[in-house]
Amino acid sequence: MANKRLTAREVESAKPEAKRREISDGGSSLYLIVQPSGRKSWAVRYRWRGKPRKLTVGPYPAFGLIDAREAADEAVRALHKGCDPAREKADEKQREPDLVRNVGADFIEKWHKPRNRTWREVERLLELHVYPSIGDHDIKDVTKRDVLDLLDRAQANGAKVRANRVLAAVRRMFGWAVERGVIDVSPVNGVRAPAPETARDRILSDDELRAFLRACDGIGDPFAPIVRLLLLTGQRRDEVASATWAEMDPGDGLWRLPAERTKNGRAHDVPLSTQAWAIVEGLPSKGASDLLFPATFSRIKPTAGARGPRPERPASGFGRAKERLDKAMLAELQRVAAERGEDAEKVRLAPWRLHDLRRTFASGMARLGTPVHVVEKMLNHVSGTFGGIVAVYQRHDFADEKARAMQAWADYLDGLLVEQSDNVVRMREAG
Repeated sequence: MANKRLTAREVESAKPEAKRREISDGGSSLYLIVQPSGRKSWAVRYRWRGKPRKLTVGPYPAFGLIDAREAADEAVRALHKGCDPAREKADEKQREPDLVRNVGADFIEKWHKPRNRTWREVERLLELHVYPSIGDHDIKDVTKRDVLDLLDRAQANGAKVRANRVLAAVRRMFGWAVERGVIDVSPVNGVRAPAPETARDRILSDDELRAFLRACDGIGDPFAPIVRLLLLTGQRRDEVASATWAEMDPGDGLWRLPAERTKNGRAHDVPLSTQAWAIVEGLPSKGASDLLFPATFSRIKPTAGARGPRPERPASGFGRAKERLDKAMLAELQRVAAERGEDAEKVRLAPWRLHDLRRTFASGMARLGTPVHVVEKMLNHVSGTFGGIVAVYQRHDFADEKARAMQAWADYLDGLLVEQSDNVVRMREAG
């Protein structure tokens, strides 16, 4: 009887006792476990390197007698191959599935962060456009059709350039997964960019610059001072928006950008014009936050000695602020056109981006006669005239030249407003 194998009826009718008991399946390594509560489960007992081991198979009736015997046979086969079945099951249980969102998180952490300061933007694209579509898919199951479908969704409202950025992020992520041996072939192979792209050359005209300068005050804080500093300094949006008080050096008249906050990883000293310093000194948040433009930016100046919460996030919401700025600029352009006796209804504002202020800054410097190598230093470029062998031996920082050029640019912008006012006065006198 001791070697008699269990039947399905015996398993079903096994009654609990005062103590936990194990019923062998005919002397094999498989046991039916019956708890005093009446709960039943299956386990395989074996020896591994001279020590007793137990592999929990699963509960009854989810695992029937046939299922339990198959699991026991697999365990015996693993033993014959020199593997510990209990350890293999534990390792399998601890191993995270290769879901797209898990692989994406590893890609950002292990590949993008150490190499690119744009990793936050790539992470944002994955979270907004990739994970909602295929985030819970096993990466091995993702098809080319899945990629095309998520690109179609990313193109909502005609945003084809945005879909191009999503494709670039997905292509790099799947390429990294191939390099790591997670998948054999990338499903992005052969997928073309949704829209052709050309190098941007948009700069703001003098009329648009006048409208910009007058419209800034109407878009609210903290965006008014931010966009003014973008134009005055020529630096990148995130560099300005995330500026800290510790980076400001009034003694030398410099904004000292640390290497970890620049796109190319090089520390950058930005000389500030008197107009730019006036904006910085007029900010209300000094003493309440380490950031010039914290997310909780307020016009209420902190009381002396007060130390409230110190926000860590810089201001956001540039999309809506840009819409307000465009609307105010168009209204200003139409107002000026009306004063000139022109048809204001025909005035249009050509599409532009905040990054175009950086190009406008560089072009304006050239118009003022600033040498190209000085402009490149002001933009913190490491290519161009300072690329290759020149970068190794050229160590002059052009600090004085940069400071003079920055002040000349700020004065030029002030002059645009004065020139417009004089023109209006002359027009009124002539009329």
